[in-house]
This record gives sequence, C-alpha cells and structure tokens, in this order.
Amino acid sequence: MTFKRQKAVSPVFSVLLLVIITFAAGIILYNFSMGMVEDLTDSSTTLFSLRIENVNINDTCMTIYVRNSLDYDVAIARVYVNNEPKEIFHFTDSGVIIPKASAGAVQIVGTYVVGSAYNIKLIFTSGNTLMTYVRY
Repeated sequence: MTFKRQKAVSPVFSVLLLVIITFAAGIILYNFSMGMVEDLTDSSTTLFSLRIENVNINDTCMTIYVRNSLDYDVAIARVYVNNEPKEIFHFTDSGVIIPKASAGAVQIVGTYVVGSAYNIKLIFTSGNTLMTYVRY
C-alpha cells in the first residue's frame, strides 16, 4: 500500500480554513459576551438594587431595613407577613418611601411571638418585590 497517490490538503487552504473558523468562533463569542454584559448593565434591571439588610422584631413591631441602590425613590405599596396583609407604620400620608441610593426603615405593626418564624413579603409601587424569612 502506497501513499504517493493520496493528495493532502494544501497548507494555504488549511490555514485559510483555520482563520475562517477562528473568525466565526470569535464573532459568536463576542455576541454572547456582549449580550451578557448588556443584561448586567441594563438600567431597568433591578438585580441587587433593592435588598433587605436587617430585621429587628419585638412583641408589637417588626422593623425591616431596606437598601435602595436604584436611581429613583421607591415606596412600599403592601406588606405581607405569613401571607397576611399587615399595617405599615408611617409618619406621613405619602407612606413609607425608601430614598434612592440610601437605606430606609419599614415598621410593621402586629403581634409577634418569641420562637416563631415569619415569611415577610414587601411589594413596592414600582413593581419590585422583596421576600425574606426570619425567626424571632
């Protein structure tokens, strides 16, 4: 068996083929990574823009400290504790507003028992929702 009759791919053609494949893979990788970067930097994305920093509980009040990293103020629309609507304590008629780029306190009036667990759900007028679980 001789190999003299078999023709190989020319070196020029193989280099050209490798360059084309590398270029196509680079375009695909660029589109994928730019899509990911765009999703992370999108101004409408609220990923980690609102978060609960701390929860303090006593027998008659639960205080939730919320950090707002958005570029606009947010107001609390409704609060649920263990899937029951609760009253929010506030000093003004405008309700509880968490200013942009700062933290604010949300005080929930109710009766809380030592040794109990509470599922808390905060719903903002902007449509954002925060949920947490605490034990007292």
